[in-house]
Amino acid sequence: MPRDKREGRTRGKRGKKEKTNKEEVYDEGFENAENNEPMQPMVVDQDPNGYQQDSHNFERPRGYDPSQAFFGFLDADVQQYFKSVEQTLDDPPFETTQDQQLFVANVYTEVQDKELVLATDHTCSLVLEKLLKISSDFELRVFMDRLTGRYAELFTHRFASHVCQTLLTLGADSAEREARGESVPGPDEGAKESGDVGVLLSMEELVLSLCKELKPQLCSLISDPFASHVIRVLLYLLAGKRIDEDSDVKGQLRSKKSQKYRNTNNNKDIKLSTKASPTRVVPKSFTDMLHELTRELTEGLSETVIRTLAVHRVANPVLQLLLELQPETEDGQNARDMIIDRILWGIVSDESTQSNHDRDSWFETLLRDQVGSHLLEVILKTASPSVYNKIFVTYFRNRLVKLCHHPVANFVVQQLFVNARTTVQLELMVEEAVPGFADYLKFGKVGVIRSLVDACCNMKSCEKQIVSGLADAFGTHSPTERKDFINCVIRMWTYQQWIHATDEEKGSLKKFHMQGALIIQTLMKLPEEHNTIVVSSFLAQPQAITYRWIFDPTGSRVYESILSSPNANLKIKKKILRNLEDKYHEISMDKFGSHLMDQCWKVADIDMKAKIAQDLVNHEYDLSKNFFGKYILRNCNIDHFKRKREEWEEREKGIERKKDMFKDILGDTSMASTKAAQTAAGVNIPANPNLGDLGFGDGVTQETKTSSKGGKKKKSINDHSKSLLIDADTAEDAQEGMDDIDKVFKKKKKFASGNTKEEANDDAEDNERATEKRKKAPKDLLNVLDAIDATNKSKSKKKKRSKDGDDEKKSKKKRKFEA
Repeated sequence: MPRDKREGRTRGKRGKKEKTNKEEVYDEGFENAENNEPMQPMVVDQDPNGYQQDSHNFERPRGYDPSQAFFGFLDADVQQYFKSVEQTLDDPPFETTQDQQLFVANVYTEVQDKELVLATDHTCSLVLEKLLKISSDFELRVFMDRLTGRYAELFTHRFASHVCQTLLTLGADSAEREARGESVPGPDEGAKESGDVGVLLSMEELVLSLCKELKPQLCSLISDPFASHVIRVLLYLLAGKRIDEDSDVKGQLRSKKSQKYRNTNNNKDIKLSTKASPTRVVPKSFTDMLHELTRELTEGLSETVIRTLAVHRVANPVLQLLLELQPETEDGQNARDMIIDRILWGIVSDESTQSNHDRDSWFETLLRDQVGSHLLEVILKTASPSVYNKIFVTYFRNRLVKLCHHPVANFVVQQLFVNARTTVQLELMVEEAVPGFADYLKFGKVGVIRSLVDACCNMKSCEKQIVSGLADAFGTHSPTERKDFINCVIRMWTYQQWIHATDEEKGSLKKFHMQGALIIQTLMKLPEEHNTIVVSSFLAQPQAITYRWIFDPTGSRVYESILSSPNANLKIKKKILRNLEDKYHEISMDKFGSHLMDQCWKVADIDMKAKIAQDLVNHEYDLSKNFFGKYILRNCNIDHFKRKREEWEEREKGIERKKDMFKDILGDTSMASTKAAQTAAGVNIPANPNLGDLGFGDGVTQETKTSSKGGKKKKSINDHSKSLLIDADTAEDAQEGMDDIDKVFKKKKKFASGNTKEEANDDAEDNERATEKRKKAPKDLLNVLDAIDATNKSKSKKKKRSKDGDDEKKSKKKRKFEA
């Protein structure tokens, strides 16, 4: 029996073996299938480079590809040794980290000068990947140095390509540590060059050497089924992007079979270290090398070859990555336009207004090709505004309805909608595409509808036309018909289909459509006058029907989008919460309902929170035994509610007061934090038109509303929290702004004449402790801490005034009694 079958291994294409006859030799173990006895080891010679060469003529095993790199076969002893190494790695007996490091060092000593043979061996390549994942930076560099000069052969090898991919993935972390100055040097690494022993190159130098070695053969490598995935990882490394294979949904880094095997076997116990940031620190030489490889693939190849790669199943994803991974700079945008110019037959460099027949024919081919259309989608996403506008006017204007019905081109049109650059472009698209909503719905092109709704929501334009077009497409024209608008959208049915459906079909949750739910969620992000059609339709449904939606993965998202919408009326949210009274314990114990429960708790006021908490207390035993219910008990702080009800209420009331007092500030701070994070990730965000009115970043003061009681205006406040969160260079200005806030919220204490010296000292100590706490707090919470201080001081002043008033009343009564 073959070795890979005996060990129960399957590894996609790497583990796939051709069927053989009993008389033939199987794999590298050379076992005779007839008598199950191992054959005699083969005599091998060494070539001048130190690699094993076959000195006998023999019949190759079935499935052997002579075009792949061949560096000899391993001895049976080495294979057995590596099998024991795998057992050790799968069940590590190490008590300390030093023991593990010593074990890894011993293994590398044993396999010295056999790295190429091990990488190309089916069984040992699997173990080698596991070994690399627990190796130090020094050991990775040594191993990578051993492969130098043979990368082109290894990248195209069936088994060695996986080893190279793992090596580059780990090398990316090592290169980042070098750039940060955190890399630990290996033993005797500082020794000078002497004799045959040279200085080991850094990971940066090794990667650059690898790129220079592959540069002449890059065109053939990106179209190779084994080398293509390794080239993509190399591009991620050079661009400074995090290589996260666990979230590789599109299969850009590994094939589906390889990813499946990796999740179940090779990456079972030993996982790669990943960080939250999508980018990493890389030296400038990596960016320069990325530009060189880009020029090699654009300027160094003929237009015929470029277009062949554009519709090639294996090479096409590499071209997509070249467009997406360019830096968000002017040079990066120029590189994108250069690639687009070569792919689209000079559309960027051609300044003439006359049509090019060859270019038009090629664009139509890409638009309708199952492979090339993916590249065209990325082009629409990454093109500069001028190039995008030229493509839109030339190839999509006045043709949108026809293209939306095409089974392939409609996906390109969806990206055209979502990536609209200006409101004028979006208005033209809406004017042309909205009248065809009914036909898109009829022929199942609902993704076109959803993408256009998303575009209008993102651009904050054409909301009225979109809502009106949706109502007409679903056949809900009159107010009576619009009561069932949400039922039609969530099922992607017309009104006629809804009224003619049976009661069983109407009640079936399996009829819910994911695209319909996404459209409803997007509509709830629109202003209140535009999302009223959804809210009114939802409230018009019987509560018993909508309650069942909570326990459905699609329906619960619709329910949650209404409660979480910032544009929904607060009275409507309270009505929805009242309809769920005495059912919160059931919702909390459901997989999907528990998420809705968290949202209900966020929007509930103090009275509703008390009712929810009481309902949870009444069923606390059942909730504590439920996997989802116990988290709801913790999130709602039910233990505190039971033990100290008054303190719980005071705490929740304090949270509500702070939300009301600083609603605008907290909202803008959250928005600033989100924008800062997206800016750091390289995402361009349109400027918020309300920021200038609020006075953020330009020193303009914000006047608060007139008080209804006193009729006096409060003092203006300079909010510098946004500049503090977005740009670290303005930290000093932001700190001055925080000082201004302190002057507004914190007034110096004036001690009464009757106060003792000890009381004054206590107050001074309290102020000092509060100052220290403020220094230790995160910068984006300083305004909240100031608000808490102001609230506490306001309470103390009220208590003092109340006490003085009581004393005055008592004195008046006493004088009156004495009189």
